[in-house]
Amino acid sequence: MQRFNLIRYWSAIALVALLAACSKDSTAPDNSGGTPVVPNPGTDVWLAGAQTAWTFVANNTQASTGLAKSHDTFQFVTVWDIASQIGATYSAHELGVIDDANYDGRIRKILSTLTTMPLFDGAAFNRFYDSQTGQMASADFKPSATGFGWSTTDIGRLLIWLRVLAVNQPQYSAQATAIVNRLNFSRLISGGTLQGMNVDPNTGARVTYAETGLGYEQYAAGGFALWSQRATNSLNATAYAQAKNVLGVTVFVDSRGTARLTSEPYIMMGLEIGWYAPALRDQAQAVLAAQQARYDQQGVITMVTEDAMPDPPYYFYYYSVYHSGNTFVVEGPGYGTIVMNPRWVSSKAAFAWRALFPTDYTLKTFNAVQAAAIPGDGWGAGVYEGSMAPTGYASLNTAGMILESALYHQRGQPVLSQPIS
Repeated sequence: MQRFNLIRYWSAIALVALLAACSKDSTAPDNSGGTPVVPNPGTDVWLAGAQTAWTFVANNTQASTGLAKSHDTFQFVTVWDIASQIGATYSAHELGVIDDANYDGRIRKILSTLTTMPLFDGAAFNRFYDSQTGQMASADFKPSATGFGWSTTDIGRLLIWLRVLAVNQPQYSAQATAIVNRLNFSRLISGGTLQGMNVDPNTGARVTYAETGLGYEQYAAGGFALWSQRATNSLNATAYAQAKNVLGVTVFVDSRGTARLTSEPYIMMGLEIGWYAPALRDQAQAVLAAQQARYDQQGVITMVTEDAMPDPPYYFYYYSVYHSGNTFVVEGPGYGTIVMNPRWVSSKAAFAWRALFPTDYTLKTFNAVQAAAIPGDGWGAGVYEGSMAPTGYASLNTAGMILESALYHQRGQPVLSQPIS
């Protein structure tokens, strides 16, 4: 099963954004540690990109919890978003965008919130939280004492970044470990496979499901394995891999269902923990090669992944290399939601692929998305194919991945060196 269905989530974002005319929330606290970072003319393009990305985090961090909003006008966050914020903050510090005191205060506040945030069924982090209060939210974004389930994909991403803190910065190890120990892993892994949880909106019944999907599944399982919680089946990158031909490039899709093949899990894996199996590195290279093949054969600059967008009707889209028999298909969060547009060159994907594989093609895409920067706000989702006009719509996840990419570019290696086997 692909990442949790976010139709209602992104519809709510769209409504709030439209009501606010996509303007910045003037009541957001200034947690930037001083004057907001403005890229210095002449600064290295990677550092300038990182500084622009950091403005989003600085502008949108809530003083009460230390959590950043996922969008300027939307205060609810997933565990995935929280992990992105940790990654953004860690990377900003390592790049020298923020100083030691600013960094320490931010990380300790986030960890403190994660230590006390209520858990769904006392077992795992809920799907959504209010970034201002740290309380669980329901599926319709109202305060909830019970929540409505969990995603082991999202939790796996958080586990990766908690491990980064525990290993690379021992001063945070005890607190990061205590947060991990809050989780009931016996409910998150069953039969060697990651297990998600939903609540039936009509009956309230708990519904457990295998959270599978080539790419995202291996990425998330890597996070669990870093804490000695092995989901053996989910770690296996070849057991359910089925070969498909995309413009002359052999890629692999999940034979069990309808999982999308896109850039996201492979670039995050490369930036954060490395491709821990040869098949994962091969797949990453193939996913990139298929995108270059589209440019070579059709003349369309291509960098695809998932992004929040300003475009109706869904406002969140998956742009996939392959999905359910279709190549380079754009869909809303639900299945059966194929649309012709929007089609865009993703900012975060272009930064990440350029950092991981510095080729002539990734340089071309990297240069193409520079127009997506929004001074004083962050990075938009990208630029539209064809016109190359910027999309707008800065987000936390875009900011986080651009900062991670800049750090990888500087160091030439993943953030964490702990092996996964």
